[in-house]
Amino acid sequence: MPKRANDVIKDKQEDQSCGRLPEIGWYRGVIRPCHVWQGRIFISGMGREIMINILGQIEDNKLPDIETERLYLRQRLVSDAKEIFAYASLPEVTWPAGFPPAESVEEEENYLENIMPKRWIEQKIPSGYGICLKGTDEVIGSIDFNHRHADDVLEMGYLLHPDYWGQGIVTEAARALLEVGFTLLNLYKIEIECYGYNKASQRIAEKLGFTLESRVRDRKDAQGKRCDLLRYGLLRSEWECNDRHFKI
Repeated sequence: MPKRANDVIKDKQEDQSCGRLPEIGWYRGVIRPCHVWQGRIFISGMGREIMINILGQIEDNKLPDIETERLYLRQRLVSDAKEIFAYASLPEVTWPAGFPPAESVEEEENYLENIMPKRWIEQKIPSGYGICLKGTDEVIGSIDFNHRHADDVLEMGYLLHPDYWGQGIVTEAARALLEVGFTLLNLYKIEIECYGYNKASQRIAEKLGFTLESRVRDRKDAQGKRCDLLRYGLLRSEWECNDRHFKI
């Protein structure tokens, strides 16, 4: 729908209050500094442009595949069990995320085929993603909305094989999931929860513009050890202002 002149002026004023560049375009109903080239969405920020290409719409509770600068996010399959087990069996990966390591490939197959789809239905959350590097089909990590706290508030979680730590891969994948959450799912807020000793997860939340909203002291982690429990939150309105000024 064409915009009235006063609406355009208002949008420009709001855009300047967020500290954005004045170059503005419509993207999925939201005023965004972006342009489209060869079917891909390029969104301005930090002096360069970030590609987030959402390949379709939500179908049968399954989120569409996403292409980013370095990654391809797709649905996880039972046939991915061996690759997922390679990182989901590692204590340094799973315990900080709040659950024990997988014990066998067969256990992971059962999780992918039976437990995970059932949890999506029971908790009314959409399917998540396997993280692949572009040019490969190997799943090296996972990223999901893993809890629903309200009809328009979901919590994000992620795992990554240690071979790929320190390369900004989870941040890039999470940025794409935020795009889906605030556009296709029309969420009001997205949250991240992590233990106080999980510094890597805290850095990801901070890079993405999340605010530390609470610190619950001396909770027990998944292994029964005492630690702080941190909860971060990002409102849609904050994302609209700040999502293109994240740190790489």
